[in-house]
Amino acid sequence: MNRRATGFLIFLIGLVIIAAGLVLMLVIVPGMKQFPADVDTTRNYEGTMPVLLNAEALQFLTDIPVELTRHFKTEATDGDLALVLEEQTLASQGAPLLDMVKHHVIDRKTMEFVNDYPAKWADKEGLTERSGLVLGWPLDAEKRDYVGWSDDYQATVPLAFAGEEEHDRAKIKTYRYTSSSEPQPIHPDAVAAMGLPTELSHAQLGQMISGLDISPLVAAALPTLIKQANWPDPVPLTYGYGYEAEYWVEPVTGVLIDTHKVEIRSAGFSDELMASLIEKISALGRTPEDVERLLPVTVFHLDYRATDQSVQDAKQDALDAKDRIALFGTTIPYVAIAAGAVLALLGLALALRR
Repeated sequence: MNRRATGFLIFLIGLVIIAAGLVLMLVIVPGMKQFPADVDTTRNYEGTMPVLLNAEALQFLTDIPVELTRHFKTEATDGDLALVLEEQTLASQGAPLLDMVKHHVIDRKTMEFVNDYPAKWADKEGLTERSGLVLGWPLDAEKRDYVGWSDDYQATVPLAFAGEEEHDRAKIKTYRYTSSSEPQPIHPDAVAAMGLPTELSHAQLGQMISGLDISPLVAAALPTLIKQANWPDPVPLTYGYGYEAEYWVEPVTGVLIDTHKVEIRSAGFSDELMASLIEKISALGRTPEDVERLLPVTVFHLDYRATDQSVQDAKQDALDAKDRIALFGTTIPYVAIAAGAVLALLGLALALRR
């Protein structure tokens, strides 16, 4: 092979290397910025339950330490869609209090729930119609509000951007988002999933009232007043849910670094039943507000935050993901483009040299 042919060959090799670097940077890496197909992650949280109603015994537990475990696993992918298993376990000192299993179908880039998915996924446990963010934030999270999902409400909830800050435990830059709601009715499907009773007999209601932190005279009088108010037996229950939440997100990767959430679920009665009870109380010369302050009854009060270890695990996941993005999205492409340019120039010079 003569010098000119060798020069053109080197020139072409340089162009190929440049093209490979550009394809890696502009095509392959953007395709990598999505929810991975091999996720198998567990996050642990710890906190307290100021109040918990044991639904079977109708007894109130107070100020118990709790551990919450959330396990996520990608079970299947289909193009831009991912089927993700979520398992939640709430326990106190090793004793299980609540177990829940859900499946989510998400857009792997936006992280939003998708309700149009392969029919073969339709029978997965806990897979119901949802909307918005259900597992976390997308890569390249933005300084803006997002829309999340509440299984309690079976409706979307706002996720408000609250600022950029260094996380106190992870010591990395995060975006903080907040969400909160005053008590709103809990959807019947959520009531069933948590195993809460939908009705109580007068006897069971009296047993539950006796466990409240109220005057014994009031506790003794309420069951009688309920009967006089002609409440049905059993009595249907309504439930409300209110919460306050904070989320710290590593913005480049969308990894959720930390969560702090306070949840309160309360049992109550319909407006019609309460009106009839207040009428009886008023006829006795008692102040209706005394009873109204007792109702609705808090049956589930949970305050939790990610453990130190989970925060560090999430931080490492975020750093590893950032390193991969930087390696394939910046370092390797730039080196390839530079090396290809040098080869192309050398080859061109060799080919044109007389």
